[in-house]
Formats: sequence, C-alpha cells, structure tokens
Amino acid sequence: MSGQPSNQPRPRRTLGRALLGVVSLGLAVTLLVVVLPRVTGAGWAEIWAELRRLTPGQVGLLTGLWFLGVVTFSWVLTGALPGLTHGQAVTMNLAGSAVSNVVPFGGALGVAVSYAMARSFGFRRSSFGLFVAVTGVFNVVAKLGLPLLGLLGLLASGRLPSRRLALAAALGVAILAVLTMAVVGTLASDHIAHRVTRGIDVVGGFVLRLGRSERTVDSQHAVFDLRDRSASLLRHGWPSMTAGLAGFLGMQALLLWTILHMLGGMLGPAEVFAAFTLGRLLTAVVVTPGGVGIAETGSAALLVALGGDPAVSAAAVLLLSGFTYLIEIPAGAISALVWWRHRSWRRPTDSVTGLP
Repeated sequence: MSGQPSNQPRPRRTLGRALLGVVSLGLAVTLLVVVLPRVTGAGWAEIWAELRRLTPGQVGLLTGLWFLGVVTFSWVLTGALPGLTHGQAVTMNLAGSAVSNVVPFGGALGVAVSYAMARSFGFRRSSFGLFVAVTGVFNVVAKLGLPLLGLLGLLASGRLPSRRLALAAALGVAILAVLTMAVVGTLASDHIAHRVTRGIDVVGGFVLRLGRSERTVDSQHAVFDLRDRSASLLRHGWPSMTAGLAGFLGMQALLLWTILHMLGGMLGPAEVFAAFTLGRLLTAVVVTPGGVGIAETGSAALLVALGGDPAVSAAAVLLLSGFTYLIEIPAGAISALVWWRHRSWRRPTDSVTGLP
C-alpha cells in the first residue's frame, strides 16, 4: 500500500555499503603493501627479515606490555561509568574494539556492541550515552594533545631535520594547541563555550548554504546540555580517567620504543614519541578500518625522516599495529564469549544508574 514504509531490504544501500567496505579494505592493503615500502625505502624482504629477528620470549614480553595497557585503560571506562568493574571494562573495550577494527567506519558498530553489554550489566541508556560522550571527549583531547607534546619534544630537542619541517611543526603545534584549548575550554568555561558554539554555527551554516540546504545549525543547546550532564561525572571521575588514559598511551608509546630497541633502532625517546603521536592522530582518518595503512605509513615516514633505519622503522610500526589492531580482533571475540558465559555479570535492566 502506497505511503506506508516498506520493510523490504534496500539492495542499493546494502550494495553500496559492501562496495564501500571493499574499496576501504583495498585502500588499506595498497597503503601497506605498496605505499609503505616506497615511503620508507625498505622492501618487504628487508622488513620481514627484521621481524624474524624477534625471539618468542621477546614477543611474549611485548604481548604483556600490550595487555597491561589494555588493563590500564579500564580505569578510563570505570571512571566514566561508575559501577562498572574492571573485568567488565576490559571485556567491553576489547569486544567493541574488535568490531570497530573489522569494518570501515566501524565505530558506530563498536558502540552498539558496548551498549548491548552495558545494558546487560544493568546500566541505564542515559548513563551509557553520557559514558560515550565523556570518553569521546577524552579521546579527542588525547588525539589532539599528544601530537602537540610530540612536536614540542622534537622542537625542544632540535631533532627536526630541516628548517622547513621545523616551520611546519611549529604551525602544527599552534593549530593543535588552539583545537585542544577549544575542546577543554568548552567544558570548563561558559564564555569559551559560547564562542566555540557560535563558530560552529557560522561554519555549519556556511557549509549548508554551499549545499543549498534550508536547514539551520544550532549547536549551542547540544553543547551546553552535554556540559551540564558531564559536570558531575567529571568532578568525580576525572582523576581515574586521566590516570588511566595517560597510562594506556604511555604503555603504547613504550611498546613502540621497546620494539624499536629490540630491532636495533637507535632513535631517542623524543623521536619515537613523536612518531607514535602522529600515528595516534592518523587513526582518526577512518576511511580504512581503524585507520590501518594511513597511521603506519605516516609513523614510519616520520621515523625515517628523523634518522631511523628504513627497514627497522617499517617493521616496528607494523608490529605495533599487530598488537594495537590485529590482536584486538581475536581478543575481542574471546571477550564476547566471556561476556556471554559470565552469567554473574547479568543484572536487571536499568538497575545501575552509572552516575556518581
């Protein structure tokens, strides 16, 4: 009957999503197989030769560092969702990350998996929504703030190889500093929040006019509603969340430095940290699953530009991605199985508020 919504699947939309997935995966493979060796100047035979130098004991140590970082990150989640245990946090994090890593633009699916698990633990919808918003803000600040620290470290150590790169780094520091202060200031100050939302409205309105859209942008209500709901949670949870996020990122940076050290790399902490932070920033470019290929190429290129051995640099960033991306897929599947069988975690729906 006309005028009624159809329950039939939409083949064109399904085909479009499948095609998008194939293109995204193909781009990731091309970046890793073709672009990465060209950017670093190291062939795949040299890269594999470096990776084969690692002993089973060294791989075990690296795996331990990776898992310690995962456990450390659980403090971020328990701080943002009071009542969540660390075991539940690790399980939910790994299961959600596994789904996010499998498909392009998979962040929404990862959130859906985390939502289902949080609801089974008894948390309310509103508590989970606030949890997603607050952890999202923390991740944005980290993605912007880390490269800022990395670039400042390179500038302070004088390790930038050319004046042109130093100028570009200084410009990057300024841009990242402004963006980071805008995010933090929006949460901390009404005055800054008003200015930021006004800027969002102006830019958003301009984009809509370019697209000849009659819709309007009003971000102020959404931003201030988020601030009001987040204030109490952040007052109680920020120490745990800050320590957990700093520890997690520190463990990942240490993991990259350890890999480079095991492979005979001679770069110092400032160079390694800068490459790590660039990789973290590039993971936000989600045109490939988890930013795979983009992050590795950028990090390896920076390591080589800072004087790193091409084959060692390429092997190190690939192995780091093996721990921070590939290993999370089977680990997430195991975590989902643990959640499914761990009946003692089940609570009546909406029995836990998640608020301090």
